[in-house]
Amino acid sequence: MARRMNGEGSIVFDGNRKKWVLAFSVNGNRIYRYGKSKAEVKQKLKELQARQTQGLSTVTASMPIRNYLNEWLELKKPNLRTSTYEGYESLIRAHLIPRFGNIKLNKLTAETINRIWNKMLDDGHSPSLIHHCHNRLSKALNDAIRRQLIDNNPIQYVTKPTTEAKEMHILDTTQIQHVLRLAKETAYYPIVHTALHTGLRRNELLGLRWKDIDTHEGMIYLSRSVYQAKGGVTLVQAPKTNSSKRSVTLPNASSELLQELRLQQELDSFLHGYKVNENSPIFIRRTGERLLPSAVTHGFKALVRAIGMDNIRFHDLRHTHASILLKQGEHPKVVQERLGHAKISTTMDVYSHVMPTLQKEAAQRFNLELEPASLA
Repeated sequence: MARRMNGEGSIVFDGNRKKWVLAFSVNGNRIYRYGKSKAEVKQKLKELQARQTQGLSTVTASMPIRNYLNEWLELKKPNLRTSTYEGYESLIRAHLIPRFGNIKLNKLTAETINRIWNKMLDDGHSPSLIHHCHNRLSKALNDAIRRQLIDNNPIQYVTKPTTEAKEMHILDTTQIQHVLRLAKETAYYPIVHTALHTGLRRNELLGLRWKDIDTHEGMIYLSRSVYQAKGGVTLVQAPKTNSSKRSVTLPNASSELLQELRLQQELDSFLHGYKVNENSPIFIRRTGERLLPSAVTHGFKALVRAIGMDNIRFHDLRHTHASILLKQGEHPKVVQERLGHAKISTTMDVYSHVMPTLQKEAAQRFNLELEPASLA
């Protein structure tokens, strides 16, 4: 029969284990402690209650990993974007806790991690998923070291699963013309055109308000993005990184298109009963509803499928923008700044396929420069 202590813990005798068991609840998570006597377990309960009263963590090295990960998520939540937190939570709840949850934090070994990754592969899970699981677990265990719960991170001795990068598709001039021509007959033309001419991410484009652009100066001032959260709710959040907060110049064609779009929305607002002001989102439907990220993805996919380009994603418009600039000889630093990459190495790595061509052209230009001198 369980004995309640201040309504926060229960103590029972486990006849199978021949031990007293304390069950203690913290933020909806159950913590268990064991002892040879009731007095020993009651002392552990008092210690847990004291730590909770002082606002200290009740996590210890002998705690099951499920309890540690649950608390780790709560500690991380205030400092993460909503989209990042939901990604962490989904991965941990669906994959890490079911597989690691019952293992004690200080008993986790590299062998166990390796065995679990291999089992996931055998079960048909993608290397990409296991790669993400590996990264999240590694972060959580590194934080456990900082909190002096464990001495080292066993995952450092585990080889991270290799993943294949998503195939990048760069549109050529003919394909670009086909896409724009077909998009012109849909509500997606303004956002497709702007994506292609600026290299902005889908959610960055959807976060733009009229106050964020200056069509006369030809500038976009990017300070936020949108995220379609659980339940389909659209949230506004800070950009991906500090470098994602940036100014991006608009070509004349995009400035003119956006000026025309503003005038069209002023007219549509009278017809459909909505208001357009400086705080209004730029990319909306003719009836005034905000375009959702999922709608843009599916709408664009239907558009390119109609012209036999099933493998093209909306994100490939960003890749196309960057590749065209690099092929035209634009400095990679400029491309980095337009794309909002934190490091130029990211830009160089992602678009390394363009670099061999650039190097060949540079060598030819150098050779042409020296030819007159060599002939003299």
